[in-house]
Amino acid sequence: MRILLINPPIYDFAAYDFWMKPLGLLYLSSILKEKGYEVALIDATYRQDHFYPSTRSDRFGRGKFYSKEVRKFDVLKNIPRRYRRYGLPNEVIRQRMDDFSPDAVMVTCTMTYWYPGVIEIKEIVDSLAINSLLLLGGIYPTLLPEHAESLGYNRVYTIKENYIKEINIEVPEDFSQFPPPDYSHYRYLEYAVLATSIGCPYNCPYCAAPNLYKKKEDKEVEQVIDEIEFLYKRGIKRFAFYDDALLINEERFQKLCYGIKKCGMNVKFFTPNGLHSSFISGRVAEAMQEVGFKEPRISLETTDSNLQEKLSLKTTYEEFIVAVENLYLAGYNKKHIYVYLLAGLPDQSFESVTKSILDVANIGVKVSLSEFSPIPKTPMEQPLIDPLLSNNTAYYYYIKKEKEMEQVKQLTKWVNNGIDLGISIDKIKDYL
Repeated sequence: MRILLINPPIYDFAAYDFWMKPLGLLYLSSILKEKGYEVALIDATYRQDHFYPSTRSDRFGRGKFYSKEVRKFDVLKNIPRRYRRYGLPNEVIRQRMDDFSPDAVMVTCTMTYWYPGVIEIKEIVDSLAINSLLLLGGIYPTLLPEHAESLGYNRVYTIKENYIKEINIEVPEDFSQFPPPDYSHYRYLEYAVLATSIGCPYNCPYCAAPNLYKKKEDKEVEQVIDEIEFLYKRGIKRFAFYDDALLINEERFQKLCYGIKKCGMNVKFFTPNGLHSSFISGRVAEAMQEVGFKEPRISLETTDSNLQEKLSLKTTYEEFIVAVENLYLAGYNKKHIYVYLLAGLPDQSFESVTKSILDVANIGVKVSLSEFSPIPKTPMEQPLIDPLLSNNTAYYYYIKKEKEMEQVKQLTKWVNNGIDLGISIDKIKDYL
């Protein structure tokens, strides 16, 4: 049986390859191959695809997607921003699908507002005389199953389901039993993504994790080291961890770092999902520095203690300051440390966001602003007429807070540039 896995193009106001790979599909590819299926992958967001004559990346492997402006959907027509399609052209996807002639096409989708790419793939399948079974899975159908089912796929699967009836495949119930992700589909990689665990013990009201995973599950440290070493031998030297709680078990993390160091690999590690500051002890910071963690990203959310209490109490501003000091003492330059702050939460004033930005910048580290958008099935879910409006650009126009969001985004640019240039925060405050 020939199975085609597809990571569809993205439809959005902005998109950037910030260590993005369809990790779920790569695990599924390994599982399918173990069962003897012939598997191909079309990753529409793969920037090093041979379709492109050249691509540019920064020193950590990140970069811009190929994109084309497209007409906005009616629900977005009043938003004064350009809407784009990111990824391989439709005709390229069509030709490759036709050439492979799959018996089944399995499509993933992460963001709920990226579903137009899912529609596009179905239209391609329908236009070709390949008579393929069409299956949809991923985060989007897990959070919005009824909406996903309306798109006309033969079957929609949530992340929690482990048996794919149509092709008689059983996905391991426990993450520790997952095989390594299958990166053989890519001719060249500037980085790889991996996970040592899935799930998170916290229940933050804005986060989808509790609805995606029943519990936190870990892979054995030795498994993870083997995965890294295998990819390193293939020439990959940059790795991004997709864990939601990488540091929560310090003994396990130390064991991971020791194993990586023992293998003698010259690698760089990144944490795009953020690190809990309460777990960045002096020993953890030293281990991170020794094995090559670059630009550590800390999840703080806010410096407002009242808001922290409402969100999760997973960290405090005081613990955050200690974490930054530990990273600094371990050898990190403060201006290479990034801190995730949330903006736009329900009942969060933009004055509170401004104060948090200045509090963080005042100790010399940079701000990475995360614009809140409501996620289905979370306590902070909002009633929206279309998932497209949960896009964090569209959402602020929808609730008429776009000016306030632009102000805090501009402040973030100012303080980060000020840190790079050595300008004091007091001087920046004079312009507010």
